[in-house]
Amino acid sequence: MNNLDDLISSINEELHQEECVKQYLYYKNLIENDESLKQLDFDVRFHQKEMCKNKNNPEVYAKEKAIYEELKNKLDNNPILINYQIAKEEVYSLLVDIKNVLM
Repeated sequence: MNNLDDLISSINEELHQEECVKQYLYYKNLIENDESLKQLDFDVRFHQKEMCKNKNNPEVYAKEKAIYEELKNKLDNNPILINYQIAKEEVYSLLVDIKNVLM
C-alpha cells in the first residue's frame, strides 16, 4: 500500500504543476478571499428569494426582479469568476483524461 500512497502523492504533485490547476487554485483563492464577491453573491441570492416570496405581489416582484437581474449580470460578467469557470472546466477536462487513461 505504501507504493500506492507514494504514487498518489507523486500524481498529486504533478497535477499541481499543471498550468490549468495553478490557474484554478489562483482564482479559487481570489474568490474565497474577496468580500465584495461574497457580498454580491449573497445579494443575488437574497433578491432571488425575495422574488419567490413576492410572486403574488406584482409590484414588489418586479422591483426585486430588476434588482436581481442587475446584480446577477454583475456577477455573471465578473472577470475573476469568468476566468475561474474557464480554469475549472480545464481542470475537469484534465481529470477526465486521467480517468480515461486509468480505465
